[in-house]
Amino acid sequence: MKLFMKRNRRVLVFTTVVMLFLVGVGVIQLVVNQYRPLKDTAVVKVEDNKDKDTDKEDPPAEKMVKPVGDDIKIVKKFYDSSLSDEELEKALVYFEGVYRPNLGIDFSKDNKAFEVTAAFSGTVTKKDNDALLGWIVTVTNETGVSATYQSLSEVNVEKDAVIKQGDKIGTSGENVYESELKNHLHFILEKDNQALNPEKYFNQEVSKIAV
Repeated sequence: MKLFMKRNRRVLVFTTVVMLFLVGVGVIQLVVNQYRPLKDTAVVKVEDNKDKDTDKEDPPAEKMVKPVGDDIKIVKKFYDSSLSDEELEKALVYFEGVYRPNLGIDFSKDNKAFEVTAAFSGTVTKKDNDALLGWIVTVTNETGVSATYQSLSEVNVEKDAVIKQGDKIGTSGENVYESELKNHLHFILEKDNQALNPEKYFNQEVSKIAV
């Protein structure tokens, strides 16, 4: 053993020096890391961890609007018990010798055609060309409220299409059932198959109709 150490003394010394050097470097690095300036330390801001969605405001609730321009007038009202006797009489529809209550409202512009737009957003659940009523389009929203547009001369939407409030439904026209009104729009509002007076719900939140 002594002979071996004597012959390899230089190698052992060199190895020992290298090991001590590496250990020293490690200790120095540890001390440096421990006393590193705070500015090098990553700081996580509390604000960065907040859910960004919480800063977003919910969109305003959609309110039902008239399906026609402001210059288009109502020429026949919904048959509502709150009307006067004179108004009730005008809210009747005479067809084939029978008077029937008007279950919608009718818009007209002195027999001129006008654009018809969606009163609220929803899905087109019906598109039909009826011999008596003209083109018919029904739009139903997610809460089950339906708006039906009758007496259209042309239609700009397709069945099952998802449309937004204000999108063009079609153009007013004439029909046989209310021929005395000539060019007009018959607008029906329903919830759970019950006809509602549209005038009571214009500018009201659609989600709260007949709740």
